[in-house]
Amino acid sequence: MKCLVINLDRSVDRLAAVKSEFSRIGVAFERVAGVDVKEGLPFEAPPLTATEVCCFLSHRLCWKIIADGPDEFGAVFEDDVVFSQDAGSMLADSSWIPPNADIIKLETFFNRVRLGSQHFAVAGAYSARLLLGQHLGACGYVVSKKAAQKLFNSTERPKVAVDVALFSPNQMTAARNTIYQLTPALCMQAHFLGGKMPQSLVQVAPRVHVNKRMIDRCRAEVARVFWYFHNRPFFQAAEKVDAVRLGGSNV
Repeated sequence: MKCLVINLDRSVDRLAAVKSEFSRIGVAFERVAGVDVKEGLPFEAPPLTATEVCCFLSHRLCWKIIADGPDEFGAVFEDDVVFSQDAGSMLADSSWIPPNADIIKLETFFNRVRLGSQHFAVAGAYSARLLLGQHLGACGYVVSKKAAQKLFNSTERPKVAVDVALFSPNQMTAARNTIYQLTPALCMQAHFLGGKMPQSLVQVAPRVHVNKRMIDRCRAEVARVFWYFHNRPFFQAAEKVDAVRLGGSNV
């Protein structure tokens, strides 16, 4: 399974940091040059900020690589990722991935999240649970070749931030995929370690509200609900988890 890391050409400090992180867990990665807002915005996509558009396009580059590649799954990371101590063995082998998985979220944001109550043992102390609620962040995830192609085809003009598109059940791009959360998580963003916060590809900023016709909203919601339940067992029990912890030790 190929590991792709999004990194801006000007972010040499972040590249050095992520090289050290991957070296620590003994895994190779392929750098993907991120779309840099300072080199010009390809197009505007209100209500997204310019940085959010470029971040989304950077992830689309990774989806295209995975969709066109030979492997059934690929992993995507942003360059501020910090791994658990035993992440290397999980990333070196994709045989643990549930066969029906479209996306597996490897990251934790340490917030309350709704997961399926059934634990699917995957490797060691790790298990996969259906992600039934919103769990944002796009610093680390696995995506199937098929799902990567679908994501790439349906997001030429993004309408929401990339982590919302991937991990919010309110979005069609997430609702129509079978998404698992790895528990405990395999990675987190570096700013959770404290100290100086590294520059992130995603900058949260106030967004302009865009009105839609009621009929369009209704159609979109009906389609989203259909695909959400199509890809999830109807009687799947769920539970609220206060926070998905990070596996092992991260440093």
